[in-house]
Amino acid sequence: MKTLRSLLGEWLFDKQVPAGVGFLRALGTALGVVLLAQAITGMLLALCYVPSPDHAWNSIRFLDHEVKATVAGRELAVGRLLRGMHHWGASAIVVLAFLHLARVFFTGAYKRPRALLWVVGVALFGVLLGFGFTGYLLPWDMKAFWATEVGLHIVESVPRIGPALADLLRGGPELGAPTLTRMFALHVLFLPALLIPLAGLHLLLVHQLGITPPGARVDEPEVKSRPFFPDHVVRELCVALLAMAVIVALAWKLGPPLEAAADRDAGGYDPRPEWYFLGLFQLLKLKLFEGPRMFWATAVLPGAATLLLVLLPWLDRGKERAPSKRPIATTLGLVALAAIVGMTTWGWVKGRDANHRPPPPYVPVGDLTYTPPSSPPFHPPVEEQGGEPTAPKDAPAKPPADPAEALVAKYECTTCHTLHGTGDTSGAGAPELLGIPGGHDAAWFAHFLIDPTKVKPDIEMPSAVDLELTDPDRLALAAWLAAHAKQ
Repeated sequence: MKTLRSLLGEWLFDKQVPAGVGFLRALGTALGVVLLAQAITGMLLALCYVPSPDHAWNSIRFLDHEVKATVAGRELAVGRLLRGMHHWGASAIVVLAFLHLARVFFTGAYKRPRALLWVVGVALFGVLLGFGFTGYLLPWDMKAFWATEVGLHIVESVPRIGPALADLLRGGPELGAPTLTRMFALHVLFLPALLIPLAGLHLLLVHQLGITPPGARVDEPEVKSRPFFPDHVVRELCVALLAMAVIVALAWKLGPPLEAAADRDAGGYDPRPEWYFLGLFQLLKLKLFEGPRMFWATAVLPGAATLLLVLLPWLDRGKERAPSKRPIATTLGLVALAAIVGMTTWGWVKGRDANHRPPPPYVPVGDLTYTPPSSPPFHPPVEEQGGEPTAPKDAPAKPPADPAEALVAKYECTTCHTLHGTGDTSGAGAPELLGIPGGHDAAWFAHFLIDPTKVKPDIEMPSAVDLELTDPDRLALAAWLAAHAKQ
């Protein structure tokens, strides 16, 4: 059995790399470091996150506003910083993985004897995109909800297997609580279970096969003449530190995005996926792929591109690796790169002025705490000799009416709404007060009652000032509405 000293010598101190290896060969290590940071921040975020539609968005708001620490006498929003690092780290992973894949393609590093290494790398890239797709639903805000709806619609368009796969991911006929649970499970359990062995196999193959000599032909002997440590290790650390510095800077300066809580009543909302899926999304905007031809953009082209990538080492059997000596492969690669960048840029430009929904002002935790009253004990009716069921003699007296329902009567809410199926004397058609859809919390309702038109501009509902609604009554009504809202 190898000792620790021999392992360190084999993997680090005694290892050599070919001459001419530069900073581009350090992208893989930077990707590994960012992946490790994603795992750490993800585990810390999971301590506060609640994967259910009625609590997911609120738990994210709690992370952003309540999870703080005092560092050197200064209060630091730790939760917001961690979530920002996780958000921007996801984008950095896609960028680094794409650049790493492109570098391997243009330098011909996928050729024998590294065909298996290339295939494992392509599989890893697919898993990383899976992390992105499953992760952006978790905040349960408007963008997350509707972007996932668009993504599942794309999955559903795949012939034969698409509808079944979309239903499997949704957990039912429409996006809801089962969808969030499944995406969370995929994000934190299933995809890591795929990532870890694939990444381990990738690292083992890189160690055994080494770094491809720049510009060398396949039939030339691979000469390794430069020490791996400290020369190349320093380059790898510099690139990794630069990537992490950019992530931390973006998290600190811009923070993580969050829109209003998810609402099925989109009301003109323009759903758009995360930027790394914008290119595929924009393909659907072309007239060439409208209607029944949609599956060409959602299934045929992505599937063909993936298959070509996997089979590339066997399709390109030439011995040259230098880009200048592989004009066909280099040209096709540049065209594909330009198409991906162009479509993504087009989608970004089109989405800059999209109809986003900012979240309502944050209400600190504790200001609107509400504990629903316990249910009265159940006493089954006793059938007396007359045959009619009557209440038992020891049954308690009928509990008094709900104080919140007294407020409903006081402020004449049933003029427009209904309560227990009665009311709406003005014919406004406002929803039943018990079971308002949306699953909003008490803080949302409290803010909504101040001026409903600021939350939903198209609504016709008087404000708290118009109703002369006092703050204590407004908070009590908000807590009551939240307790009975549909989840």
